[in-house]
Amino acid sequence: RKAAAELGSRVSRALTQAGLVADDDAQGEELVLTYDAFAGRLVRDFGLRLGLEGDMQLLSGASRYRVAAMAVTQHDEALAQLSRISHRSLPGRVLALDSALAAHLVTPERLRQFSQYADAQFAEAPLYRGKPLKAVEESREALAERLELLGLVERYRQLKQTLRLTEFADQQAQAVTLAKEIPPVSQVMRDRFKVVLLDEYQDTSA
Repeated sequence: RKAAAELGSRVSRALTQAGLVADDDAQGEELVLTYDAFAGRLVRDFGLRLGLEGDMQLLSGASRYRVAAMAVTQHDEALAQLSRISHRSLPGRVLALDSALAAHLVTPERLRQFSQYADAQFAEAPLYRGKPLKAVEESREALAERLELLGLVERYRQLKQTLRLTEFADQQAQAVTLAKEIPPVSQVMRDRFKVVLLDEYQDTSA
């Protein structure tokens, strides 16, 4: 954010010196934003079109871990696969899967369907001397573990909704939904910004 603010100030000053914008021209302000800031603005300005409330509290840092730990503690289903893992590492794994889903615009239900399909495929794999191959067994165990972890992710997301919390990853996914599904939103953005430069584009998610 600090780098974006500094770059924004330099760009605005350069445009003013070049005579392309006036000192009091609002178009010369806030020309540089982080991806998170831009997504957050879209959600604030247009979120009601998707039924998104504008008074959500931004969740970050250690607070994310605390809410994820609550999700693990409150989960009331058996965790046969994840029981082998230290409970201290579970909140971090919940956050990692939640972030990955959001970054790739994949819903929990879609991941569940894919995992179940993959497991069915592995179940039909040829046997070796009457037994499944070790790689097949390990793959099925990994899928079962992922499905259990997915249940924790869903509980984590429910908690965020209940507590009226949101994250940068949530806002980015919501911004993409707004741009894709609400045509006036993308039109307003195109009218407002004729040219857009994406810095560090290779680091962006879906």
